[in-house]
Amino acid sequence: MSKAPSSSGADLSHSVLQWFAIIAPLTTVATALSFWFGWTMTATRTAYFGIDQSVLEYSTVDYLLRSADALIVPAILLLLVSIVGVAIHAVTRSIIRRGVGLGYVQLAAGFVLLAGIFFTSLGVWTIFEEPPFRTPFLFEPGALGGGIAVSAYAFWALRRTALGDQRLRRLPMWEKLGYVSVVLLVVVALFWACSLYAGALGTGRSRDYERELSRRPSVTVYSVHSLALGSSVVEEKVSVPGSKYGFKYTGLKFVTLSSNKYFLLPANWSRDAGAAIVLEESPEYRVEFEPGEG
Repeated sequence: MSKAPSSSGADLSHSVLQWFAIIAPLTTVATALSFWFGWTMTATRTAYFGIDQSVLEYSTVDYLLRSADALIVPAILLLLVSIVGVAIHAVTRSIIRRGVGLGYVQLAAGFVLLAGIFFTSLGVWTIFEEPPFRTPFLFEPGALGGGIAVSAYAFWALRRTALGDQRLRRLPMWEKLGYVSVVLLVVVALFWACSLYAGALGTGRSRDYERELSRRPSVTVYSVHSLALGSSVVEEKVSVPGSKYGFKYTGLKFVTLSSNKYFLLPANWSRDAGAAIVLEESPEYRVEFEPGEG
C-alpha cells in the first residue's frame, strides 16, 4: 500500500513565501528610510560648514552608512516604548476579560483620552502657529503622534469596558478606518521626529568637529599654480630647483574625501569667519597628511 506524499515540504515552502512577502516590503521601506535619514544628517552637517552636500557627490552607500548614527537612538527608544505599550495592553486586556476592576480602567482611560486630545490639539496648533511658550526638542511631532496614539487606545479601552469584549469581536468599518488613520498619522509623526533628530544630530556632529578641529589630520597641498586659498591659509613658494610644484599650502585640516574631491577647512576655521575648501583631485596637486594634535 503506497503512502500519501508528505505535505511538510509544501507547508514549509508556503511558510517561507509568507515570511518573505512580509519581510521584503519592510526591507525596502527600511532601506528607503535609512537613505533619507543619512541624506538629512549629511545635508545639515555639510550646510554647517557653508557648502551643499551635492557638491561632494555622495553615493547611496555613503548615505546608508551615515544613517546608522541617526537611526540607532530612535530605534532603541521606539522598541522600548513598544515593550511598555505591549505590557500595558496585556494588563488592560486581562482586566477586561476578567471583568474585575473595570471602573479603574474606565477612569484611567477617560483621563488618558482627555490628555491625548489636549496634546494632539496642541501639536496640530504648533504646526501652524509659533507657541508663546518654549517647547522642548521634538515637541510638535511627539505631541501629535503620541497624543493621537494614546487617545485611540483610550477610546478602544472605553469601548471594550462599556460594550463588552465579546460584542466587539468584529469591529465596525468606521472603527477600523479610524484605527488605520491613527496608525498612518503616528507613522508620519515618527518620520517627522526622526528627520528632525537626524538634522539636529548632523549639526551637533559638525559643532563637535569644529571644537576638535585641531585634533583632525593636518593637510599640506603642493600645487603647480597658485590656488589663492585665502589669507587664513599659508602660501609659500617652492624654491627647490626643478620642482614640479611651485606653491605649498599649509594650515589646512582634512574633513573628508568624496568623489575625488577633498573637503578641507582652514586650521583656524569658525562658523563666523572662514570658508570651506573643496579641491578636486588633479595631477597638478599633491596632498600630504599629518596627524593632528593628540
